[in-house]
Amino acid sequence: MNSAQPGQRVWVNGSVYSPADPFATALLVDGPTVAWVGSDDAARGIAGSNAVLGDLRAAVVTPAFVAHHLLGDLASLRGQSSVSGSDDDAARLPRARDGYGAVEVLGTDPGELAEAVRRIREDGMHALPVLVREEALTGDVDPASLPSPALGLAVREDTPEDAVRRHLVACTRAGLQAVLVLPSPLPDAASTAEAAADGASASASAGADTDAGDAAATATATASVPASTAADAQAATPAASTGAVLLDRVLSAAEAARAEVGERPFRARGHRIVGVADLDDAQCERLASLACTVSCRAGQAPLRDLARAGVPVTLTTDAENPWTAVKAALDAPQERLRTSARAAFLALTRGAWRAQAGGAPLAGQLAPGAEATLAVWDAESVMVQQAQGTGASWSTDPRARTPVLPSLDDSRLPLCEATMVAGTLVSGEEPRP
Repeated sequence: MNSAQPGQRVWVNGSVYSPADPFATALLVDGPTVAWVGSDDAARGIAGSNAVLGDLRAAVVTPAFVAHHLLGDLASLRGQSSVSGSDDDAARLPRARDGYGAVEVLGTDPGELAEAVRRIREDGMHALPVLVREEALTGDVDPASLPSPALGLAVREDTPEDAVRRHLVACTRAGLQAVLVLPSPLPDAASTAEAAADGASASASAGADTDAGDAAATATATASVPASTAADAQAATPAASTGAVLLDRVLSAAEAARAEVGERPFRARGHRIVGVADLDDAQCERLASLACTVSCRAGQAPLRDLARAGVPVTLTTDAENPWTAVKAALDAPQERLRTSARAAFLALTRGAWRAQAGGAPLAGQLAPGAEATLAVWDAESVMVQQAQGTGASWSTDPRARTPVLPSLDDSRLPLCEATMVAGTLVSGEEPRP
């Protein structure tokens, strides 16, 4: 629902996720900007006489999520079909009604990319397009011909290492961010978790009359959830090994490009590698030395090891409920794949904006001066959740002043009640007085 908004509004009686005040219960929005966060009484006191008051009624307010969506032929790189089962990728673009405020959309066809951007903006969200080439650059690139200050390259097993080097060199010299898109050996954990849940509901409703063929189909669908059983992990091993070899080649190409253009120019571009899965310690260290950002799906890459190496990480998802990706990172089957709910959430919000070429410093957070791009969530409870084996218990203590997020151990995930982008309500209803 698109709606013209008043110049100033104050929302109280909620839980506001903000680095400025970990105990904030209210926020003041002035036009497109977050003007202030803090307590209810202070919010009422500093609000102007014409401010519109809204009661959050214990809802949780967070920065809106940044979705990540691959178009057209790039879908084959993910090793999965669309979640909806439709061949029309544009028809299932992430929506503002699900709590997204921006969509990073990657495509090889300029026309399809432009149409997706139109659809995203029509839905009220920010569009972050990346044109991805399927072949290596043969000459200089004109940044003015691109939809954004980033240029992708689809990297497959048969892509020459020298082609990756040339792409990185050309992008660095043109002042562009290179986005290397790798094939993913596994489906999106968040998407398959949603599909499994839908399948379980359908199976339960069918009752005891389900025949053997339906039961076999249900078992096959359940087994598609990545790393949920030992058999799944064993089946994924060859693909993961192939991905590790490919990543080694990409890292060697990046090191050669850095040597050619110089370390400072190379690091300044903030090049990214999308679709990273399993990594060893040496690869994590090489990524850190290259100052490359890793974009991966929850439950696939060793988030613990990447964090220890100091590698910037963004999580990618276009699931209908983005909290499924946070939960997948929190509850990953292996300790090295896990991270805290807070780290996963930041990798889908502030971290995703920081990974964008030329991104605004305050984007993806609720703090004075930041853009008012946020989502209001109906959550059963809030807490600080640390993944088992990934951090010290002190971070969950209130004295650590860690902002709280919706609890993902509850019987249901948070549901989006409203989404605001740059101060304009684009989905749902504003809190009532």
